[in-house]
Amino acid sequence: MNDQLEIQRVLILGHSGFIGGHLYRFLEQRSPTLEIIGRSKPELDLTNKRHAESLAVLLDERTAVMMCAGVKKQLGDSLEAFSQNLEMTINVCSLLERRPVRKFVFFSSAAVYGEDVAHRRITERTPVHPTSYYGMAKYASERLLWRTLGIHGQRGVRALLVLRPALVYGPGDHSGGYGPSGFLQSLRNGKAITLWGDGEELREFIFVDDVIRVVHDLTFRDCSGVVNLASGRSYTFREVVDVASRLVGNETSISFRPRTKAKVDHKFHNRRLQGLLPSLRFTTLEDGMRRTLSTEAQEDRGQPVWP
Repeated sequence: MNDQLEIQRVLILGHSGFIGGHLYRFLEQRSPTLEIIGRSKPELDLTNKRHAESLAVLLDERTAVMMCAGVKKQLGDSLEAFSQNLEMTINVCSLLERRPVRKFVFFSSAAVYGEDVAHRRITERTPVHPTSYYGMAKYASERLLWRTLGIHGQRGVRALLVLRPALVYGPGDHSGGYGPSGFLQSLRNGKAITLWGDGEELREFIFVDDVIRVVHDLTFRDCSGVVNLASGRSYTFREVVDVASRLVGNETSISFRPRTKAKVDHKFHNRRLQGLLPSLRFTTLEDGMRRTLSTEAQEDRGQPVWP
């Protein structure tokens, strides 16, 4: 049975961001026969309904849309950010009511399960319990999209793929966040790393190239629903610091801050993802951080990294 979709155009919303940028470049190289279109701020502000409406001419039954656009949590987990993220989705849904597409891929987040909520193993069936404005906005956006496509989409919810990634890291992530990319950035700049508590809580970190390969493969297949993007292997923040220290070679200065919340581990079962893509192999933390460091060192020397 052929489960490949007939898609002729891919529209990436937020193509100048970290994940969107990787997607845009990958598709340009991997799928030269496709029409690849990227839209981002300031050209496209999805909180502005008129801006969103300008996309109507690009949406049809041959088009796949990947929505990476959003206000990231690192920019502030606030009520205003919640409102902006929700407004983007509302405007997109208003457009989809009239202009159905072949596939809509929405980048949600594992934050919908709750950053400080303990789960034995997170799967797609784990009850959602967002505890941040960011996670709440992502889950509310998911439900708006389900409702819109379920009522108005000609193919119903079969057209919607919701991705819930764990913490994504890799080249081009300059957010300075609490994780692999941020720790490498601090060490390269000779700055100390601050860990909360003892740094022994477990988290899942997924390399951006793995995310891009998964998104590419699932977009062009007849699959829908919720998929967690996770390798199933978690690491402590102390392990991440140790790997970063070995790779950079700088003496590591670590300071510790008392926890403000209870210690919570995050572990994932990724059976659905492995069932969809049984040959998928994930990049190890050390290899991913090594590739991140190498790429960013090239950028520092002024050497071209992206074609």
